Amino acid sequence: MRIVVIGAGFAGLCVGALLKRAGFDDLTLLERGDDVGGVWRENRYPGAACDVPTPLYSYSFEHGHAWTAAYAAQPEMLRYLQHCARQHGLAPHLRLGACVTQAHYARRDARWTLHCSDGAVLHCDVLIPAVGIFNTPMVPDFPHADSFTGAAFHSAQWRDDVELRGRRIAVIGSGASAVQIVPELAKVAERVDVVQRSPLYVMPRKPVDMGAMASERARLFREFDAVAERRKSPAGAQAAQQAFADHLVRSVRDPALRRALTPDFLFGCKRTLFSDDWYPTLQKPNVRPIFAHVERLTPAGIAFTDGTSAEVDVIVYATGFKPASYLPGMEVRADGMALHDAWRQGARAHLGISVAGFPNLFFMYGPNTNVAGSVVHMHECQAGYIVQCLQAMADRGAASMEVRPDVMARSCDQVHQRLAASVMDSAHCSSYAMDAAGRIVVQYPGSQSDYEQETARADLGEFVLE
Repeated sequence: MRIVVIGAGFAGLCVGALLKRAGFDDLTLLERGDDVGGVWRENRYPGAACDVPTPLYSYSFEHGHAWTAAYAAQPEMLRYLQHCARQHGLAPHLRLGACVTQAHYARRDARWTLHCSDGAVLHCDVLIPAVGIFNTPMVPDFPHADSFTGAAFHSAQWRDDVELRGRRIAVIGSGASAVQIVPELAKVAERVDVVQRSPLYVMPRKPVDMGAMASERARLFREFDAVAERRKSPAGAQAAQQAFADHLVRSVRDPALRRALTPDFLFGCKRTLFSDDWYPTLQKPNVRPIFAHVERLTPAGIAFTDGTSAEVDVIVYATGFKPASYLPGMEVRADGMALHDAWRQGARAHLGISVAGFPNLFFMYGPNTNVAGSVVHMHECQAGYIVQCLQAMADRGAASMEVRPDVMARSCDQVHQRLAASVMDSAHCSSYAMDAAGRIVVQYPGSQSDYEQETARADLGEFVLE
């Protein structure tokens, strides 16, 4: 059985390692970059670090790494993934610089044909996209953006050639990357303007005992499961919302600033951020929070809708990604049916893994599998489930395996029913988890434990094996 995994970040390396362990050696990992690592290779901005404690944001089958921090910085996260690729024998299976643009499945051959941007063509029996969801930077299309005479770039496309010391810098955005970037820039810049569209809930980092990795992993797992439980209903968010309000009072002296930093949606609607530096940094004398909306860029900086302006030397777009856009730049077809057409009403997959009409296609980090907690644990659940499916194919001598349409429809409907009752679909909630039509296609409605139970055993009765 020839298997191709697309992507060599956390998801791709996870399924690659478990496939190797299960004896599937005819395995190729295609990676568009020049090394493993995914987002941890590409996101090199100042302050880039994991905001989930490393005992939880790491593989359960690879705890031998000597972590130096409870919240590992980007270089250490990348070294960990490089170590995992070597430790689990994946280096010989890697093909770097391979960007897949087309993947077509032919039922008569039960085979996938892949086309890469460099003209290479590959064939496989099983295709496992593991490209992640934070890979398409979202750059605002501001009027007159080309007129700005300074340097402007997205946080995921960091420019090391741009001098930051002593400069006037505008950071547009106040999400996960901004919370990490701004405290670092404030140490060297003459002035940092933080242009906030809407505030998010920012809580202090959880304390971690790095001397007890196994017990800390279990404790943190339980804590994040409790967070996920609270998101299942608006009533569950009230205690967390009060805890945030108390934290904000302790952290921000100015009542007007506190009001501007208080979200207008329920706690848990969007991603909760963790930082010990964000609120202290916003009150530094060389940091200026700006709450007006951008009207246009000018040669000297930014003009805002309230008539004010900011003259800056550098603009950093900390505006995040387009996670609801699955498989960007890749055309996936099965006997002429395009996956993006099948997903016209929103990306859907049984357990976030299998799509009816697309045999021998298994997703890692597919639709509705982002979770409050560790996506790495979700990856392990998906990888284990996929291994079970491929073992069943091998045991039965099946050339193809496809989830039944009724099974997928029922499971996806249940996911969205659970989401509809949750905080994530509450009033005033608009997040990156939603597609353009407002459908939640990224978030999972339950906890890590819920998903572990749902994927613990692959029910072969839910599939057609031929």
